[in-house]
Amino acid sequence: GAGIAKALLHNVNHNYATRHSPESTNASVALTRFGPIFRDPQRLTQQDYLDFLSFKHNCHWTGLERLGRQATEDMDTLKEAITLLVDESKPISERYDTSVSMVRGAGAATITPILLLACPDRYGVWNGTSEPEMRDRGVWPTFTSGASDGEKYEAINSVLLQLAKDLKVDLWTLDALWWLSKLERQNTGHYLGSRDIEIWKMAEQANQTAKQSYGQKVERTIKKKDLRLSKEDLIKHLKELLEETGDRCAISGVVLQYDGPDPQLRPSLDRIDSSGHYEAGNLQVVARFINFWKSDTDDSEFRRLLAIVRGES
Repeated sequence: GAGIAKALLHNVNHNYATRHSPESTNASVALTRFGPIFRDPQRLTQQDYLDFLSFKHNCHWTGLERLGRQATEDMDTLKEAITLLVDESKPISERYDTSVSMVRGAGAATITPILLLACPDRYGVWNGTSEPEMRDRGVWPTFTSGASDGEKYEAINSVLLQLAKDLKVDLWTLDALWWLSKLERQNTGHYLGSRDIEIWKMAEQANQTAKQSYGQKVERTIKKKDLRLSKEDLIKHLKELLEETGDRCAISGVVLQYDGPDPQLRPSLDRIDSSGHYEAGNLQVVARFINFWKSDTDDSEFRRLLAIVRGES
């Protein structure tokens, strides 16, 4: 409520936000460019959507491009999905679930920014930044058992609307405040959550695995696995990967647990091509049990087999 909202403002240094985040200008540019297109998706071109995925053009969100680009392989379906998404004659929970199911590579981190750009006074953003901040501040909603992601978003959006009202800011600015709040607490040493710890562990494990593979011999020669990113860049990349998937396993879609009771749901760094190196473009974050099951299996083959188990093919 209002108390939580005031605490949020208190923890975000106003001068920092003013110096580093010209949100009103960014909002104007992005809303002017993408708002009309997403409200009338039949006008949407492939380049429009690719530009939306890019921070250079959306002025607000990073990490959307790697998975999001897949959607442009079928522009007719993408336009149909967005048309359904912004059709307010139906409940948002239904529109959300239907749209996500239609668009390859889509998730909360992509779908909800589209909603914000199309209807900036009615829809907030659910992603890997807003969710941890909402949880940490005690404003994360509770869901009924078996709730779909669309039903969850409907509840989340109600909280975001109330927070924006309490703060007397628009939903674009509220989304920026989550990021600024997180950044400030990290920079001042006030915040190192379980998510950050697990990311550090994955980066450290990759570093150690790469070191141990250099020419080491056991009963066979171990495949050389170079780490082609600095540890700092790898940590940044891992955060981007988790942002893209909304903190879900990149293969199974299950929600990852950073401090939950089941260690098999912890995040685990997987090389898409197991014979390749630790480098951008060959990495994905999956649940620990998925990484164990996949082992050295070809990525596309493993996904095919998993789809059979799920009865999807």
